[in-house]
Order: sequence, then C-alpha cells, then structure tokens
Amino acid sequence: MNRTSLVLGGGGPVGASWTATLLTELISTGVPLAEAQEVLGTSAGAVVGSWLTMSPEGLTEVPGRMRERAAWHARAAQAGQGDRTLLRRMAATQGKDPQAVGRAALAAMPPITAEQAEKSWQAALPEGPWPGRLGVVAVDANTGTARRWTAHDGIPLPVAVACSTAAPGAAPPVAVGASVWVDGGVRSGTNADLLAGDAPGRVLVVAPLRSPALAREEAILTGHGHDVRLVVSDRVITGPADALDANLIDAALAAGTKQAAELAGELARWWRS
Repeated sequence: MNRTSLVLGGGGPVGASWTATLLTELISTGVPLAEAQEVLGTSAGAVVGSWLTMSPEGLTEVPGRMRERAAWHARAAQAGQGDRTLLRRMAATQGKDPQAVGRAALAAMPPITAEQAEKSWQAALPEGPWPGRLGVVAVDANTGTARRWTAHDGIPLPVAVACSTAAPGAAPPVAVGASVWVDGGVRSGTNADLLAGDAPGRVLVVAPLRSPALAREEAILTGHGHDVRLVVSDRVITGPADALDANLIDAALAAGTKQAAELAGELARWWRS
C-alpha cells in the first residue's frame, strides 16, 4: 500500500490558515506530505492544495493572503451583497440536497465569468502550471453534482479554485462552459469519498470543520481498501460565520502549530509505513 493521498477540506480563510500552518509544521518535523501522490482540495483546501503542490515553501504566506480574503468577505457583507444565511443552510444540510443549496446560491448572487473568477483569485495563488496530482472539487449549482477538476480539464487553476470557494451567499457562483459552479462544500466538507475508486493507499484527511459526514466518508474509503487517518481542527471554527472571521486567524495558527506537534511522530510513522 504505497500510494499516498492527501484530502484538504473547506473552512474559509480561517480554515485555510489552520490547514496551511498544520501542514507547514508537519513538513518541518519530517512528515513528507508535500510528496503526496494525490491531493484533493475542497474550497479552502483547494487554496492550500495549490500551494502545497506548487510551492510548499510558500505555505507560510497563506494566512496573510487569507486575511486579505477575509477582509474582502467583510466588505461584501457590509455592502449587503449575498445572503449569509445560506452558509448556515449549507452547514445544516451538507450533502442532503446540494441541488437546492446550489440554486439558492444562484438566486442570492449573480454568477461571474471565468475571466472575472481568474482575476479574483490569481494573486492569492502561486504562479505556474496546474500540477497533475492536484484535484479541485466544485458543485454544479443546477444539478448538485460534484466534479473533480484536474489539469486535464483545460481551465486555469484560479478559475477552478474560484468555483470551489464560491460559498453560497458569500461568494459569487462561477460560470464555466454551459454550467455554473459553487463551493465543493455544498456536497461535503472534504469530498474524501471521491477517492474511493482510486487504487488503495494511505489517505490523510485534514478537515478544518467537524462534520458527521467524516465518519461516513472514512468508512467508504476503508471499505474500498484505503488506510485512512483523520485530522480535525481543535474547534477553532464553531459555526459557518467563524470561517470568514479574520479575528480568528491567529487562533487558527496557534491551533495548527499545537496539533502538528502532537501528531507529527505518529503521522510520520504511518505515512512512511
């Protein structure tokens, strides 16, 4: 069982900051996560996954860029854009009716074009070609179907990240081709079960948000022969609004550092086994 996969879940700017710090500290203590053969990112996890696969030394830049993103969300909320109640609805019904949540997202904010999406995310991501081992999950707003975007799909990585981070009511959906896309978290916080059909291996799931779906997805992966480990944040994010709150980023950094120190030894042995 030599294949290694890393699943990075959603959690807004705060969750991205926690994940980036956790990974930075684990890597610095000898857990070679940057060598993962496959990285699957949902929402905030798509942002961190981009840095991990393209510029792992740049993971330390993620919290600063996420402060800027949190400020963008705050300005949009103050301007009355969107409908933040949809974030609570997404959290409460996650995976149960993604089509309904996706259509509500379309009603709350008009879609932006792929060109606008690329411009909005380009500065927050590392430069370079989309790595072949990175997958980014978004949900078709009209059908509720998840898609794992890869470099083979022919769209720029910033566009895929914009699709994956288009949180209902908080960020605009993105029109790509004949479809309109919203946050991959509409289906699942991690979408880890999308790896079930891949060759069996070790799968590390990093989740900024606690969810009942984690146990179900772990069971699905295990049932398909994968060896799974879960790492969930120390309750830095207790509600949907917390994920966008810049005031919680420092706490996220502290939690990521602490948890990495606690887990490094065990994860290093398991990852190399």
